[in-house]
Amino acid sequence: MITDEAALSAVAVPLEAAMEAVILIDEQDRIVYANPAACRITGYTMEQLIGADAYGSMPSEARAALQQAIKQHEATQPPGTIMRGTFTMTRADGEDYEAEFTAVGLVLEAACYTMVMFRDVTEMGHLARKVEALSEIASQVAIAEPLETTLDKVAKSVVRATGAVACAVVLLDGHGESRLWGGYGFPRDAETAARWSETVRRGASMPYCDSVQELHWMIYENARTTLLSDPIYEPLHPMLREATWETTISVPMVYRGRGVGALMVFYPRGKTPGQAQIAFLTAVAGQAAVAVENSRLFAEAREKAVLEERQRIARELHDSVSQALYGIALGARTARTLLDRAPAEAAEPLDYVLALADAGLAEMRALIFELRPETLETEGLLGALAKQIDSVRARHGLDIRTEWGEEPEFPIEVKETVYRITQEALNNIVKHARARRVNLRIANGGNDLLLDIGDDGVGFASEEAPGRLGLRSMRERAERLGGTFLVESTPDQGTRIRASIPRINGSSGANESALHRQDRP
Repeated sequence: MITDEAALSAVAVPLEAAMEAVILIDEQDRIVYANPAACRITGYTMEQLIGADAYGSMPSEARAALQQAIKQHEATQPPGTIMRGTFTMTRADGEDYEAEFTAVGLVLEAACYTMVMFRDVTEMGHLARKVEALSEIASQVAIAEPLETTLDKVAKSVVRATGAVACAVVLLDGHGESRLWGGYGFPRDAETAARWSETVRRGASMPYCDSVQELHWMIYENARTTLLSDPIYEPLHPMLREATWETTISVPMVYRGRGVGALMVFYPRGKTPGQAQIAFLTAVAGQAAVAVENSRLFAEAREKAVLEERQRIARELHDSVSQALYGIALGARTARTLLDRAPAEAAEPLDYVLALADAGLAEMRALIFELRPETLETEGLLGALAKQIDSVRARHGLDIRTEWGEEPEFPIEVKETVYRITQEALNNIVKHARARRVNLRIANGGNDLLLDIGDDGVGFASEEAPGRLGLRSMRERAERLGGTFLVESTPDQGTRIRASIPRINGSSGANESALHRQDRP
């Protein structure tokens, strides 16, 4: 204790009305002074604080960490240097809270003390984690990755932001059947899935069913104990006995007024989410519902792209190979007739048949190559493009001039994307541009593979772009790998397409490559 009342008063008087908690600690780590704010924040009376161990109300791990930080500060900083940081404390009622502190050394009556000023930042910390979680979830929703991966990340963000034990994301199909699509904090092995399925098969009503039906969140207190007492949930009992949660909340995932699933969050005994946390979970559930809808739309787009590709191949087969086969049959019949009447004249239709057979074979090989460009792996991107370009030149008489160097060292996914964009661009030029000449350039931009295709065709105004589906397909291919795609066209002045595909997935809004920056005003 400080025995000099004048010295204590000099320290205490200006601190009595402070909003921040202030305590004075002696060299034995005992509290010798505390202001009223310290009592209010800690929940202890003045009599309980004075003389108490300054670190006594801290969890053991937090205490060890703070003492280590203090030792490091004293060893590395000059005397009297202010120390700032955060620590975890336990209130008189047993509730943990986060405190932000400032500490400085004082000398009174030739004795050394430490003055610590701190404030409760628990809610601020929770809010910061929630904002960070929502930002992370929103960014995941925009990425075209597997739905299970996205929902696993959503569940992980929820657990980190709320301090819950675990989180599960359950989706419903069109028939009302449920399936676990994402989660964090509990087993995800085959045995767990089998136990879950067996419980559902028995007709057990899962806690999330009512909240999805009512489109409203529901809290189930003592849920673990209740499920353990019900025989119908027996397949899940081994897991439930080992679980550390007791209460759960089900928050429906709603998209345009329709429940698509639920967010299940599990809390330890004695903890129940408040209104602020429920509002946060509702926002997360909404983001998760958008992720589910995005996944459905991506699947539809892929199916549509496959259908369009099949229809294009069917047209190509009809326009080229089918016609060649018809000509071969006609020529063969003519030759067969001439063999009986004028054998010497049969050579001409037979030569015609052979020419058509060669042409048909070339067309078929080209179509098979388009379906499965194995040359990408065996001969590289440039070899595959050379074959594609030769095919277009032969079919349509286009003057295609290329500019590229050595085979670019990029992942096969990047090469296939560039190949498919080029393929679609050439198809668009053939169908719509009425061009005579095409310039195609491929360059290694370091971390990006750059593609530049220009033609001298009729061009178009942006609002009248022909081949819109093809342009959209090219853009989607580029952006799927985090790349950029740009189309420039003017009526009667041709069209130019430029794409930049990164080596590693990134944001579609990443810095533009030199190829995209050139020729701009």
